[in-house]
Amino acid sequence: MTMTKTQAHWRRVALSGWLGLALCGGVAVARAVTSEVRAPSRRLSPEERELLGRAAAEAEPHWRRRSMHSFPGDHWSQDDDFGASERGWVMNEARRRDVPITDVFDAIDTELRASSPVTAPRKATASPCKPRPFYD
Repeated sequence: MTMTKTQAHWRRVALSGWLGLALCGGVAVARAVTSEVRAPSRRLSPEERELLGRAAAEAEPHWRRRSMHSFPGDHWSQDDDFGASERGWVMNEARRRDVPITDVFDAIDTELRASSPVTAPRKATASPCKPRPFYD
């Protein structure tokens, strides 16, 4: 069976699309392989870890209140919003101090577990990921 002129045209269009996709993918892989990951210049000292842990503990009630105000009655969204606030603070602190993000999270975790038992509104657990039963 021979192809018509239109079929041949669309076949070339499809082939050029696949070639373009392969080219973009190749460029993305090449850039990822040749990129350099900048290592943080230092790590947090034990004193800085303690200081950051306490600072996060002091800020946590404010983040929780703001989350409860933004999402009244929706505990899952409150925890999600709280996590976003905490993450933003951690990112800013890590950038400001030029340390790994994991160091700041570890400082918060260490302080949280050292102040046991953990009492409300603080939590030492993560909320399960669950979809909403309905979407407004």
